[in-house]
Amino acid sequence: MADLKKVTGCKPCGSQVLIELLTTQELANTKLFLTNKKQKDDFQAIVLAVGPSIKTENYGFNVGDRVVISGGAVPVPDYGPESERERVLVEPSTIKAVLV
Repeated sequence: MADLKKVTGCKPCGSQVLIELLTTQELANTKLFLTNKKQKDDFQAIVLAVGPSIKTENYGFNVGDRVVISGGAVPVPDYGPESERERVLVEPSTIKAVLV
């Protein structure tokens, strides 16, 4: 069996958007431990990267924006610096609003 290389990043393909879900603690603005079970209105994320088929000007969001999402997502393996946040791939239509 061949040795698998360690995952060091995730580059979205096609029309996928890589986002990082904000934790329950971040949304509540507290350092207290809270269950990370997401509530219906708790789906906020940071846009990390977009696939090459996406023209962000057509969707109204950019890399680095804090957004509200609703819909399905594909989990991404953990990589890079330790983070409490979960990273997922979504379709651009999953992003419903940019928080300002």
